[in-house]
Amino acid sequence: MFKKFFASFAAAIFFVSAVPTPGFSAEKKSPDKKVEKNAEKKVTKKSVWQPEIRIGILSGVTAVNLQLSAPGIMVDAKTQKTIKKIPAGKNFAVDFAAMKPDSVEIRGEKIPLKDLQTTINGKKYFGGVRVNKTTGTLTIINLAPVEEYLRGVVPEEMIPTFEIEALKAQAVAARTFTLKNRKRHASEGFDLCKNTHCQTYEGAVSNSTTDKAISETRGEVIFFAGKIADTNFHTDSGGMTENVVDVWGTHLPYLKAVPELKTKTNAWTKNFPATEFAKKIGVDEIKSVKLSKLEIGKSAADRTASGRVKFAQIVGKKKTVKISGIDLRSKFSLPGTLFDMKFEKGEIVFEGFGSGHGVGMSQYGANDFAKAGKTYKEILAHYYTGTELKKLY
Repeated sequence: MFKKFFASFAAAIFFVSAVPTPGFSAEKKSPDKKVEKNAEKKVTKKSVWQPEIRIGILSGVTAVNLQLSAPGIMVDAKTQKTIKKIPAGKNFAVDFAAMKPDSVEIRGEKIPLKDLQTTINGKKYFGGVRVNKTTGTLTIINLAPVEEYLRGVVPEEMIPTFEIEALKAQAVAARTFTLKNRKRHASEGFDLCKNTHCQTYEGAVSNSTTDKAISETRGEVIFFAGKIADTNFHTDSGGMTENVVDVWGTHLPYLKAVPELKTKTNAWTKNFPATEFAKKIGVDEIKSVKLSKLEIGKSAADRTASGRVKFAQIVGKKKTVKISGIDLRSKFSLPGTLFDMKFEKGEIVFEGFGSGHGVGMSQYGANDFAKAGKTYKEILAHYYTGTELKKLY
């Protein structure tokens, strides 16, 4: 849940998840049965079928300007009756006041959705558009086949200059996440949002290298015990990934702490005045910090199996506060929870490694494995223990 390495951590526009870390979910109801039923169809290398995804693009607007790359049609989404034909390259608007059906869809007249591009308020997206009436406003939804959707996701979620096998691993993880989390925003009329709460999707901004990674893994999805897996991923584990139960409280046997080729990667330091720190956590005057020393891959009473902080104790003049590593990360915008912490010279000093929640595939770690000659299948098997890779279409 990775804007390119130095990008800011954006908040989701459409939905606030029950999961603490944006971009990834714990177990949710998923369309596994429907997807698996489709998978029972005979799959060949010439298969052209693929699922269609609805991505929330805009909400709370009263009108939207659109343009199609090819001749299209607008239909009533409920009855599928044609409302009007739309010429290619011509700007047209959908206005709340003038729109009679509760929902309309705009698709290519004679071409499949995968070959169409739609410009929405000046920005290009793969596929077509659905416009839903809500309470006094419109919700604008991009209709895109999964593989085209991934073309706008993978180059945003992983650095395109990474090794091709790492990019393939990312393509499979992103595709699996997409199918696992369909209908995540069902109450708002779409499957996924375009932000880090789901996956960062920037529309028709594909890259030739990531396009190759997507194409060469077409339809491949990760399963565990017959169900689509939760393929969480993050930027850099710092040396060892994390057990999912220690982050979100959900036990999944395939999301457990595993070592990296390199340790103490992406070192970082953050300092805070002790007075500012004390105010944020509700302590009067800080006297000391109690936290065992970080040893990557070694647990302690206050550290997880990977060495991440479970909790730290802040000793004040009048009381001692026990605060979790996850809360410390959230309150002080720390890159992760793999850190040491100390009180010196009137400051609280954090010294850590890695970036992200640490669950599932480390993107920088995957690139290191690819550089060492590992294939994307070997990379995925390492990070998602005991899973199976299947070709759904």
